[in-house]
Amino acid sequence: MSGVYLLALVVLVSAFVLLVMGWRHASRLRRDLLLVGERRPRPGVWVRAQGSDSITLEARAPRQDIGHPGTLGLAWEDGYGQVGEVIGVEELRVTREFRLVEGDAPPVCLESSPEDCPEVHLDPWAYPTHPGDAGLEYEETTYPSLLGPMGAWLVPAPEARRWAIHVHGLAAGRREAIRLLPALHRAGLTSMVIDYRNDPGAPSDPSSRYRFGLEEWADVEAAVSDVLARAADDVVLIGYSTGASHIMSWLERSDLKRSVVGVVLDSPNLILAETVRHASPGSAAWLGLPVGQLAAEMGMWIADRRWGIDWEATNYLSRAEQVLTMATLVFHGTSDHTVPISVSRRLEARAPSVTLVETQAAGHVMSWNADPSRYETHLEEFLRTL
Repeated sequence: MSGVYLLALVVLVSAFVLLVMGWRHASRLRRDLLLVGERRPRPGVWVRAQGSDSITLEARAPRQDIGHPGTLGLAWEDGYGQVGEVIGVEELRVTREFRLVEGDAPPVCLESSPEDCPEVHLDPWAYPTHPGDAGLEYEETTYPSLLGPMGAWLVPAPEARRWAIHVHGLAAGRREAIRLLPALHRAGLTSMVIDYRNDPGAPSDPSSRYRFGLEEWADVEAAVSDVLARAADDVVLIGYSTGASHIMSWLERSDLKRSVVGVVLDSPNLILAETVRHASPGSAAWLGLPVGQLAAEMGMWIADRRWGIDWEATNYLSRAEQVLTMATLVFHGTSDHTVPISVSRRLEARAPSVTLVETQAAGHVMSWNADPSRYETHLEEFLRTL
């Protein structure tokens, strides 16, 4: 009998431990995915040397962005630059091509311990502030939404009757779209780059949480209505990461879908549950163990019950063939550590309208960065075929 009691005790303790681990993971999901707030740049990069057209960066630990191929932005307190191709690598130091875009030169750290020096921050957006940095004329504007006025950039192309609406990713902001604007302008499209609910300065969602398209779709609806009222004959929708979720949710619901002639998605976050499993935001080491994986699933279940995430509704891939009835171009990097490229491969397999362009060694929403010329060639050719 004692053996039965012991087994029962082990089962109870294991269930309690699993519940505690799951509860902790649910709290991490809430913090990393749902709570509205500024996402700060990842710390831990310093400038060790700078030449006339090169720069040497040092990282605290191995990281993808410091040696990522192609063009990235580099920001510091009073300036911004672009880093280009990798010239050399020595342990945690990477020497790259460099161009100062604005402001003073970046601070060079001469201390033996870089922690005593000011940090610099890498970003994939490549431009510091607004479309003018890419040589484009633009204006600040707003569009009316159910929650109130939403901010936007308007980048006009002469006599354009086709407009592109850009929907940025989770907490990324409008700057995410600047990279693509010159190619769209050359193709003769006017671009509107929109804010939506929960962006800084924009109205908040009533839930005060990110909703991964379940509510944000209404802001896409408002933006499409606005550009059609302004002068657009038809629309191309461009979604970055979670912005793709908002677009897919809108395409499921809106009568204005008929105005859309094409869709462009970059690293689309189409299955929120799979993104969580792939990236494990805020995870601890135990998530790599079988018990940790079980606790992670428990955490996802708890998070859904507590905050109404709705993993089924945010699986847009499951309904893609009914939703994406227009020509769709998808970019995805093979080294995306946030959204697995398998999602986009399955999207192409399910929806006949989808063409996937894979970019070797590119990270999350970094296919343009890895090879701007290749990216823009594919994009402009797609726009010509619409």
